[in-house]
Amino acid sequence: MSESKGIAYCGEKYIPVEKASIPILDPAFTKSDVVFDVISAWDGKFFKLEDHLARFHRSCDYIRVSPPVSDDEIRRIMAECVIRSGFDHAAVYILCTRGRYPGGTATGDPRMAENEFISYAVPYYWIVPKERVNTGAHIWIADTRRAPDAAINQRVKNYNRMDLTRAQFEALDAGADAPVLLSTEGFITEGPGFNVWILKNGKVLTPGENLLEGITRKSVFELCAEAGLDAEAVDLTEDDFKNADEAFISSTGGGIIAITMVNNKPIGNGAPGLTTGKLSDSYWSKRAEGWEATALADLLNLENSQAAGAD
Repeated sequence: MSESKGIAYCGEKYIPVEKASIPILDPAFTKSDVVFDVISAWDGKFFKLEDHLARFHRSCDYIRVSPPVSDDEIRRIMAECVIRSGFDHAAVYILCTRGRYPGGTATGDPRMAENEFISYAVPYYWIVPKERVNTGAHIWIADTRRAPDAAINQRVKNYNRMDLTRAQFEALDAGADAPVLLSTEGFITEGPGFNVWILKNGKVLTPGENLLEGITRKSVFELCAEAGLDAEAVDLTEDDFKNADEAFISSTGGGIIAITMVNNKPIGNGAPGLTTGKLSDSYWSKRAEGWEATALADLLNLENSQAAGAD
């Protein structure tokens, strides 16, 4: 049997993730009319599952879709995808698409579409190359600006990512790992799939506007409070970022990862910062201890759950 690439719940059945698809007339494909969330599963436990579900529902409410499954069913489906995939460490996606219009037409009244729920588990990933966990990431502040909240509410986890994709090309072409985008007002926002932080004069600072309020970002605020660190969401400029004492990423994909270079300029002494390292160590040690963990086994009757594979 070949190694699993993941398992999806799609069309009300479990299938290999590479065979999952949506109809080309679903506005999720034609208009990016879909919301999603991503939850990490590590050693048989989801992290902050309820926070992710709450954000998923806020996103659904905002674009006026309703998953055709209950929260209990969502939890069970997610766990089933992980168990069937056979992964010890997984990233689990949940999506609600607009769904097809009545009669399968290419256009129609979005209020009448049949919303669809999809979930899939893939191997856990690192938002920047995994070796950067030890050496620190090289970030590129892009010329492309983040779409303003007045146009696309970035607190809604969505797939309207043209700005992020254009910025990613800029970063990769420059030899960096990932981009960070400025707002149209010139303030630091976020990168594709991660929030950013700086440390300056003993304070831990992160942007507060025009971004997704990440679940790991929330975790960093909690870790800082436990460590007695002053953490705050503020407006940050490109110069603030480049002249920071330390900087780091927070993301479901990797937790807390140091940033050691911005636009070819080292941050601090060019090595991962001590405070960043302590926060990262705390994040992973607390997760190992069961910090806001939900066991997959508690969501499933494992005797009736298929150990691996599709239906």
